[in-house]
Amino acid sequence: MARISSFSEKPLGNRPRRLVYWLNPTGEKKVHSLVDKVYKLKILALAWEKVKRNKGAGGIDRQSVADFESNLAGNLKKLQDELRTRSYQPQPVKRQLIPKSGQPGKFRPLGIPNVYDRVCQQALLNRLESIFEPVFDDASFGYRRGRSTKDAMRKIWCELELGYEWVVDADLKDFFGSADHEKIMELLNQRVADGRVLGLLESMMKVGYSDGKRIHQIRKGVPQGGVVSPLLSNILLTPFDREMRRKGYRLTRFADDCARWMPLFKPVRVRHRELTVDPISKSTGVIG
Repeated sequence: MARISSFSEKPLGNRPRRLVYWLNPTGEKKVHSLVDKVYKLKILALAWEKVKRNKGAGGIDRQSVADFESNLAGNLKKLQDELRTRSYQPQPVKRQLIPKSGQPGKFRPLGIPNVYDRVCQQALLNRLESIFEPVFDDASFGYRRGRSTKDAMRKIWCELELGYEWVVDADLKDFFGSADHEKIMELLNQRVADGRVLGLLESMMKVGYSDGKRIHQIRKGVPQGGVVSPLLSNILLTPFDREMRRKGYRLTRFADDCARWMPLFKPVRVRHRELTVDPISKSTGVIG
């Protein structure tokens, strides 16, 4: 079937269904020696500029963006030295509960890293985006450069006009809080061979959080509020995107919200589901 527009994905044919194949189906060479491109002062300075533009509150160390900037050269040099000597250790994130819109009494846990750690994450993100962006699925729109909610809606309207009028509106329940670290690392390893970068990413996922009273350790999930968390979520959900479309569904996903379509020529009916199963191994049948 031909591509309808730049925002309408290509239906997939038969593809290998092992988890690792979705991120490197052609066996391309992995990226080596990446960490030295992360801790260059120029790269850290660019990362700092992005963190500064995004503003945001301080983490558990209570250091604000302005506080960090007051000793900018010293902070960036310290971060560079720690990354180069392998002594950098990310700190637990500060947990803050944000009320869910339209759901009284329900809250979304936000994990706020220290500004220092956000600069490090941003430097990693700047390097990793170009590695993983080419393998992300056309059905995915969240947290990707050049793609927006308007683009996702444009794709949906195109499919409405094609007769795909039945939709299941689904939300992956507690996705950020239940993301599987082992699967994320397995997928990262399909494109990145630098053990130091992989170690940094794993440590950022496992830092835990502070509720103001004590530090809580975690075995799953990524901080919703972390700079690299959106990228990690898209990496983890790429097999989900591909497998859903391999089964014949028209899919549009924005972060952990997705819609899938069936070509039934009847008045539009929208149904909402909250997926409670593992979006990779159970609901899609992808073998981990």
